[in-house]
Amino acid sequence: MLLSPSCRSSSAGFSGDSVRQIGSQFTMFLTAPLQAFCHLIGNNGVDIDRDTYNKAEELLSLSLNEWATTLVASSSLHPVWVEVLGDPLLRRLLLRFIFCRAAHSIFKPTYHKVDFLPTCTPPLPESVDAESMLSQCCLLRVASFFGATNQFSFSEVTTWPEVDVEEAAVVNPSI
Repeated sequence: MLLSPSCRSSSAGFSGDSVRQIGSQFTMFLTAPLQAFCHLIGNNGVDIDRDTYNKAEELLSLSLNEWATTLVASSSLHPVWVEVLGDPLLRRLLLRFIFCRAAHSIFKPTYHKVDFLPTCTPPLPESVDAESMLSQCCLLRVASFFGATNQFSFSEVTTWPEVDVEEAAVVNPSI
């Protein structure tokens, strides 16, 4: 079960304090994760040309694929999540949830504030936790692309290998 946070993150793209706004921010991450990320960092997406947006989508797909690979290889994955990974739609939602949780976990305005973080039950393995090196690297990749690394509290040792965006699209374009 994926649960939305009890508080809305304070970002330029999401305004209002209603419960509806909290849910809509979470829902946006599950349905349009890149657009939600852009809103989170204060970028409404209007100024992004189509090619740039497509490259960002490819980078996000690469990150989602890395989380999926890590989940499948995890020996501590709860049987519920094993079943979820078997369904393409549910797998996509779960991977987007991981992205949402990672983004909110290290987004400076909500950093270490539990009320702003989406949760799930049963818990996911630590290997995909927001503090994991994998999650930090995946988020750093997308944040760097948009020049938004200063809006996140990355670990000092967070680095990632150089990625060929065109190659990333070939890895798993459906995620």
